[in-house]
Amino acid sequence: MSAKETLSAQERREVLEKEIRRFVETLRREIDPEQILLFGSLATGEIHSWSDIDLVIVMKTDLPFIERLHFIRRLLKPRVATDLLVYTPEEFEQLARERPFVREEIVSKGVVLYERGR
Repeated sequence: MSAKETLSAQERREVLEKEIRRFVETLRREIDPEQILLFGSLATGEIHSWSDIDLVIVMKTDLPFIERLHFIRRLLKPRVATDLLVYTPEEFEQLARERPFVREEIVSKGVVLYERGR
């Protein structure tokens, strides 16, 4: 890896981390979710110049799944590539039990950015 690639990955990290701080602040202020979890390359530290933000937001809501995504996307107004998953606490618990990807990549390797009450 060249010095230029390392620098661009570091610059990308800084941009993504700044955006994550903005997301967490906005989410805490506007909806106070149960949890915000970061997963993917940023969570594992394997950042590249093309890395994006992968977030799971666990919140109490009656909105259907797609409407939740639209609501959160409008709220956050992402400035960088961002993949969002929005689950109720019950859905997330069930997925963690039943889906290996959720259990391994999000629960085990992910980073809790915010947890209500902590």
